[in-house]
Amino acid sequence: MEDLKFRKLTDQKGWVVSLELAGALILPNAQQLKKELIAISSSLNSTVKITISEPEEIDLSCIQLIKAFINQMDKLKIEYQIEWLIDEEQRLLLEHVGMSDELFLKINYV
Repeated sequence: MEDLKFRKLTDQKGWVVSLELAGALILPNAQQLKKELIAISSSLNSTVKITISEPEEIDLSCIQLIKAFINQMDKLKIEYQIEWLIDEEQRLLLEHVGMSDELFLKINYV
């Protein structure tokens, strides 16, 4: 099984402008993902791009964490763009759990 990959890109002032989540977005890695998201939440730029890039696996636990992070950015009035680079099976999972609209699911198939 592949590990969670969490990459951030910062601007010259240290504000996070881009995030990439990849690898195993599953329950065993949910605590690590939560920890990473909390750690950067106070250093987000006013605009952030989030890319979910070809996850090896994805389940509801990590989807819920991503959604909670989106809700937090909404509360902080941070603008964001989310790009999902997922396969058809993963897209169907998100649609079937009713989160495709909430997650701004605009699919780029891989």
